[in-house]
Amino acid sequence: MPIKWPLVGRRRSDGELQDVAVTPDGAIYIAQDVPPLAYLVNSWAMWSVGEAVLVASVTALPTTTAQISLYNNEEEGGKSYILQRVYAIVGAVPAGLSQFGIAHCIHRIKPATRPTLDIPYTSFTNMKARSGAYQGRAIFDLALTVADDLWKPLGYSILNAVSAVGWQADVWVDGLVIIPPGGLYSAVAVSNSTSVTTRMGFTWAEVQLPLVQA
Repeated sequence: MPIKWPLVGRRRSDGELQDVAVTPDGAIYIAQDVPPLAYLVNSWAMWSVGEAVLVASVTALPTTTAQISLYNNEEEGGKSYILQRVYAIVGAVPAGLSQFGIAHCIHRIKPATRPTLDIPYTSFTNMKARSGAYQGRAIFDLALTVADDLWKPLGYSILNAVSAVGWQADVWVDGLVIIPPGGLYSAVAVSNSTSVTTRMGFTWAEVQLPLVQA
């Protein structure tokens, strides 16, 4: 026998009343009609940017120098950046065994000096095809001196046994990190050899989130 849940009226954007199913315990029954990120992409809210040149990996735990950093230059109360992914494409490796991984740092306070826009806005790519130019306020900084706020591993290390190009890391953060206005986030490639060079980048969504007191 099919389940019959009570219906609750909900007004749609066009003014029509739409029925919403509610379980006997009061939970709303929802059927997803598009993939989770499709709404953000369709709203022109999802952006991606990365390095234009290859950079040597660090061979020790990172401290105060980031490879790439994303700074939210919005005014207080403005949009937050919901981080979706961090990636690194390898351009060169040494002969023989090598490996690399990604470390990231969520900085605790707003930097005293605003970071520098090292990659122009013309290189920021919207994840929806045929999109226009970037109109936001994100700053993508390279080799920024940052506070050592305890770097942490992101994803897994990748092991390579031959000298070849084509291996890469693509770590889905999927909203685990949020960069509010004035917030800073950094990442770096860590390897056993500086001969491992990478181009790193971020993908994030710019969203107006409700104010939540800390």
